[in-house]
Amino acid sequence: MYPIIFSYKMLTIGGYGIMLGLGFYLGFLLGEREFKLRGKDPELAYKILLAVIPSAIIGAKIFHVFENMEEFLRDPSGMIFSGAGLSVYGGFIFSFIAAVVVIRINKEDFLEVFDVASPTMAIGYAIGRFGCHVAGDGCYGIPTASFLGIAYPNGIVPTTGEVFPTALFESMLSFIFFAALMQIRKRDLPAGMLFFIYLIMNGMARFMVEFIRINPKAALGLTHAQFIAVLFVITGIIGIVMLRRAGTGDRSA
Repeated sequence: MYPIIFSYKMLTIGGYGIMLGLGFYLGFLLGEREFKLRGKDPELAYKILLAVIPSAIIGAKIFHVFENMEEFLRDPSGMIFSGAGLSVYGGFIFSFIAAVVVIRINKEDFLEVFDVASPTMAIGYAIGRFGCHVAGDGCYGIPTASFLGIAYPNGIVPTTGEVFPTALFESMLSFIFFAALMQIRKRDLPAGMLFFIYLIMNGMARFMVEFIRINPKAALGLTHAQFIAVLFVITGIIGIVMLRRAGTGDRSA
């Protein structure tokens, strides 16, 4: 594991930070390319990126604090300024809100932009999650004696026992989703369809992974992340149904 890549006096560059930056950068390049292919102003990708980066980091930290309130109350400053402890869904929700604001200001179609952004979110999520694995930031699975187990003795949150590398599992799944979305986007689909498909993919993957991940339970034996994942899936299904009904109505007219 590589939690710290470079450190000099007050300057510290971590493995997670590098991967997170890479995820944002590749997502931006892909988004800019997709905007051009769809005849939209690629400058919008830059504007969204500037809004998404700070909102994603702030949201990720806020949701992590919310999920681990007891730990936060024991050491508030330690948790806030720690390199570990970022909730992906917190970052997703906050960055989504920031993107909506930017899209509205630029008077673009929300669903069309979210379709363009779906593959970029998948690749960014994949690289970001791989960063969690590289840094050993504590988002581990439960202990296991299977061949899938990995120890993180040098991680930001060290563990000498072998655990399921849930961040790596999510990263691999998200790379698959990215490849699938890049193919699906070539079809003639109504605006919003690609985005709703991605919500279902992401939600189902996270819901299943949470069963082998160490995370505090919220209610009904499920974690906060699982409830958000269910919301993603439901939103995706409702969105697809509505788009299909609208398409049927257009043809019948």
